Amino acid sequence: MDNIDRLISAQVLTWASREAKARQNQETLGAWPVITISREFGARGRSLAKKLGKLIGFKVWDKELLSAIAQEAGADERLLASLDERRRKMIDDALYSSFMGFKHSNTQYFRSLLRVVHTIGAHGKSIIVGRGSNYIIKSSKALRVRIICPIEKRMDYLAEREGITKKNAQKLIKARDAERNDFIRHYFKQDSGNSHDYDLVLNSGVFNIKQMVDLILLAYEKKVGKAVPIIE
Repeated sequence: MDNIDRLISAQVLTWASREAKARQNQETLGAWPVITISREFGARGRSLAKKLGKLIGFKVWDKELLSAIAQEAGADERLLASLDERRRKMIDDALYSSFMGFKHSNTQYFRSLLRVVHTIGAHGKSIIVGRGSNYIIKSSKALRVRIICPIEKRMDYLAEREGITKKNAQKLIKARDAERNDFIRHYFKQDSGNSHDYDLVLNSGVFNIKQMVDLILLAYEKKVGKAVPIIE
């Protein structure tokens, strides 16, 4: 069995059950395109994804995505964590491969990322957070969302959440934003801040989580052509 099949096995029962219900409703698996969420650090994109996923029964792939990539690549998750959304301008892929083995190289990481995200996209009914997923899945097969927020509000949020000073929160935000932007530039040759790459851009400094969920559901209905059922 291929690694990509094995890593998805944890979701097979869920998808099989969903497929059976879909047949009863004369729908097919994958009939509900995925939602991709790109986010500025501290803009609460992760919290939004969790709330949205719980509300509509979509599987949320955030940290779980890294685990899936590690399994697909046959790599240690901690090793891939060091590569995931990190600056790699100073890392020569050939040199890295010579030390860690080809299957653990940046190139293999990217290939595994593509395969995992495409597989999730084919099944549908999932929310993928970050990792350039909006560039991997064709725009017609996903609702691509970008979450932004003024840095001052992100500083306040992180300082309270992490119990750190606003100054340290600012340093953390700038470092993580730079890492994520470098990740997108390195692998996709794109600017993650380009609003044209998304179907919907939301400011979490203006809208709260519930309001953003409502706006995403409305946008999803308009793009897909039908409203996704609410399960709770």
